[in-house]
Amino acid sequence: MEFKWLVRDELSQLKDIDRKEFVGEVYYVRNQTLQLVKEYYDIEGWLESELTIYVQRLESLFDRDGIIIGAYEENVLVGLVSLESYLIDGKTMKLDMLYISHDYRAKGLGRRLIDIISQEATELGGKELYISATPVRNTVDFYLRLGAELANPPDIYLFELEPLDIHLILPI
Repeated sequence: MEFKWLVRDELSQLKDIDRKEFVGEVYYVRNQTLQLVKEYYDIEGWLESELTIYVQRLESLFDRDGIIIGAYEENVLVGLVSLESYLIDGKTMKLDMLYISHDYRAKGLGRRLIDIISQEATELGGKELYISATPVRNTVDFYLRLGAELANPPDIYLFELEPLDIHLILPI
């Protein structure tokens, strides 16, 4: 596995990440606690319109001096993590994205990318990561295993952007 800090013209490689997943459970926050609910989704891959928005989001983050790191296997992007370049409140940095290709999940790649981006955040003065996670059980459970907890209260601005996400804080 090769890890590489991406440049702007490489960001469209996000399309190479196989994001397929069958979802059977999602989390909701109710009364400041996580509640698991059975919901079923079959995510087959990127919708073209969604991919365009995410690549534009990465380009914007890159232009703001954000950090974007890719994980490559045989020159194919199989994982990506990104970090905003600023502190939210003097100690918190926003983890912008984390995507792992289907066949590389549950093999330590996500943890490795979080470790790398946490080091970058620490060098910029960060003490914790703010994570706005899709409510899919596998995703949220991954962050909880790393030590993340519910953001209480969530950042008002970030919550307004993604009100259905699970907002977490991960000490680094």
